[in-house]
Parts: sequence; structure tokens; C-alpha cells
Amino acid sequence: MAQNNQEEIDLFLVLDKLSKAYHRFLASVYKGIQFAVKHWIVLLILIFGGYFGGQFWQQSLKSTREATMIVQNNFDSSGYVYSAIELLNVKYKQGDKAFLKKHNFNTEDPDLEDIIIEPIVNIMDLLEKHETSDRNLDTYLGKADFEEDLLLSEVFYPEYTYHRITVSTFKNDLKTIEKILAYLNSNDTYNKTKDIVITETQLRIERNDTSISNIDAIFDEYAGKHFVIANPSQVYFKSQQNNNLHQLLDKKKELIDENEKLKRELIKYDDVVFLINDPNFYKTYSFIDKKNTLLPIFLVFVYIAFFVMRNVYKKGKMYSEEMS
Repeated sequence: MAQNNQEEIDLFLVLDKLSKAYHRFLASVYKGIQFAVKHWIVLLILIFGGYFGGQFWQQSLKSTREATMIVQNNFDSSGYVYSAIELLNVKYKQGDKAFLKKHNFNTEDPDLEDIIIEPIVNIMDLLEKHETSDRNLDTYLGKADFEEDLLLSEVFYPEYTYHRITVSTFKNDLKTIEKILAYLNSNDTYNKTKDIVITETQLRIERNDTSISNIDAIFDEYAGKHFVIANPSQVYFKSQQNNNLHQLLDKKKELIDENEKLKRELIKYDDVVFLINDPNFYKTYSFIDKKNTLLPIFLVFVYIAFFVMRNVYKKGKMYSEEMS
């Protein structure tokens, strides 16, 4: 019985505290409304003044612009390209004018704020270059076990065909893109490799064309010896002596497909780093860029905080005098 009475008392105390908390909340809301009514002119001035002031402030600042370059790194140059971009970032942050001037970058009015490169992940690139039983692929996967994102592991960077370069700057000048490409394509070793690969690719295409012509000649000769025309609309084999003709047809198709691919790649072999898209700079915005919203909120907050602190000070002074 005594236990039940104790539980009822505890419940009554809890309800009483909740009721008092609710009443304090209502009182706070009332005081807030009274404060807003009393100071509405000042609050409106702070809100509109802050809005237009923030607008002017935002316009007076330089806006960050970004451009995205989609590139193909040719001649196994991905390792070099990633290192070159990292080096360019470091040199800009260090203010190395000699290095920047050497590569025609502006040393007085910086062309770059930041530049990053990342692969455009395509699992098909990995599957095309490695058979499922390829031990090298198993080795790569083993090295990438500790990566947060397996497909973005550095060990796979050279395997991807396309890469994304994001350029951040205060300028709206497409010459910045040209300067970056000129810098990346200035490596003498890879330019010599480019000339060799282009020559070898052209020779490969010529050899494939010759092989295709030879296969066609074999079929022409075979048709002359082993075909008879029984009907103008039909052609019949007289003999099945050569059972490898279908292999020649498969080989011809393979060579035609290879040549088509080589010719497409040859177009992109003009540069070590070939630009795929047509990048343009666009403004970027973040939360702190909304100064026409943040400044009014800040001013109103400071104004209210002043009265809150004044009230705390007065109460503290009153309690201090009572205690003394």
C-alpha cells in the first residue's frame, strides 16, 4: 500500500514538472512575440539592411568557377599525368614563379585555385584488359583490399580509359584549359612515345588491310574454282574440301573490327593527354556564399543576443546584491 502511494506521489511530481515546463515554454513564446512587436522596426531594418548588404558583399567578392575536363591519357601515361597535376597544385600553393612561368602560367594573377584528377570508373575497362583468370587482376585486388572504394584504388588508375580533371579558378578564361593541356603534353619522353605508337598503329592498320585483301583473294579464287551458278539468284558449293573457310571469315571480321577501333584511337593520339569534351567555366555556390541570407540572420542573432546577455547580467547583479 505504501509502495502504491509512493508511485502516485512520483507520478504527480513528474506531471507537475511537465506542467511547469510547458508553462515556461508558453511564457518564452509570449516574451518572444512581445519582443518582436516592441522591436519590429529595428528587426526589419536589420533584415532588409542585412539582405542588401549581403548582396553587395557577395557581388564585391570574386566567385569561384569550375570547369570539368574529360581526358584520355594515351601511351600508358596515367601515372605521369596524376603526378604532374599533383606537382602543379603544389607549385601554385608554394608560389613557385619560376616553375609557373616556365609553363606559361600567370604568376601575378593566378590561373588556378585548385586542380584535381580522378578516374571515370568503368568496370568494363578492367574486364577488357584482364581475363577472369588473370593473376595480375588478383594481385591488384589484393593490393586494393584496404581501400575504402575498391574501384577507386590507385592501382586501377592506369586501367581506366577516361579521367576527370576538375579545375577551380576565379577567372572565366578558357585559355586556362589550354595552358593545362600544354603543360601536361610537354613531356618529351611521352611525345617521342606518341610518334612511335602512331607510326606502329598506322603500320598495323596497313597490315590488317593487306590481310583482309588476301582473305578476299582466297575467297575469289575459291569461288572461281568451286562454285557453279545454277540460278542467277542462288550460289552453290560444289565441294566442301576446305573446312577452314569459316575461320577465315571470322578472322576477316576480327581484322575489320580491330581496324575500326585503331582508326578511332588514332584520332585521339594527337596528344599525350587528349581532351574529349568541350569544357566551360561555371560559377559554384556553397552555403557560405548565400551572404544575403546569412548576414540578416547574423545581425538579428547579435541583436537578440545583446538583450539576452543584458538580462542575464541584470539578474546576476540582482542575485549578487541579495547574497551580499
